[in-house]
Amino acid sequence: MEVSATMRKLLSVIILLLCTVAPIVGVLLYEKFRTKDLTAEILARAPEKGNFLPRLLTFPVGEPVTIRIRNVDTVTHGFAIPALKVDGGKILAGHSTIVEFTPTQVGKFDFYCTSWCSEYHMQMRGVIEIVEKSP
Repeated sequence: MEVSATMRKLLSVIILLLCTVAPIVGVLLYEKFRTKDLTAEILARAPEKGNFLPRLLTFPVGEPVTIRIRNVDTVTHGFAIPALKVDGGKILAGHSTIVEFTPTQVGKFDFYCTSWCSEYHMQMRGVIEIVEKSP
């Protein structure tokens, strides 16, 4: 039994699509399951490109917090919440880091970039607000 040229082309296209789409779907599913325990995500960009996003995060006191900081910029950034003793270190362009902590006191705490990223570096900051637990 001979396979027609049209069938061979169709089969080639299907195989090519599977080889192209399957890895992408696999990565997306992996990311979904790998990040299911994240409490929040922050995007890091130089202030003139958008700054940290979001710039305000709120969490209940006494509950574990996991934050992924994704550097979507072309320069190195850093992340720290000094009052909560959280230091995410340097985050290279295109990379991420995860910080974990359990806040023990209510209040507002500044977070900021710890790596010189632009002339507007000092504006690259945000606030973590720790509130009482809801009943």
